[in-house]
Amino acid sequence: MAELPSRRQQIIQTHAGLINAVVRALHNREALPELEAALEVTRRNGWEALVAAIRRILAGQREASLLAGLDEEDATIVEAILKGIQDPESLPDPHAAPDPSLAAPGLAHMIHAAGK
Repeated sequence: MAELPSRRQQIIQTHAGLINAVVRALHNREALPELEAALEVTRRNGWEALVAAIRRILAGQREASLLAGLDEEDATIVEAILKGIQDPESLPDPHAAPDPSLAAPGLAHMIHAAGK
């Protein structure tokens, strides 16, 4: 059976495009309008806390207090952005496709865990 990536790794890979876009906009302010448009769509889709944290990052905040009040998924995304700012080599590949061979084991694991 294929080994499942950790939940954090799955979250980071799922949101790789956003994570990379934030870091890119910090290094190239010309990319900011495109990011702002994406952030507005993200906010309208119910991710208000995440967008607020990202906007604080764009304004220069880097403290751990950014994570206060965020759920696990939002906090994982913010942590990946902060790590990517410090070490661009840590950024996830935004073009990596999900591994379909992990779908069945992942579902089996979730069903098993739900039964406990």
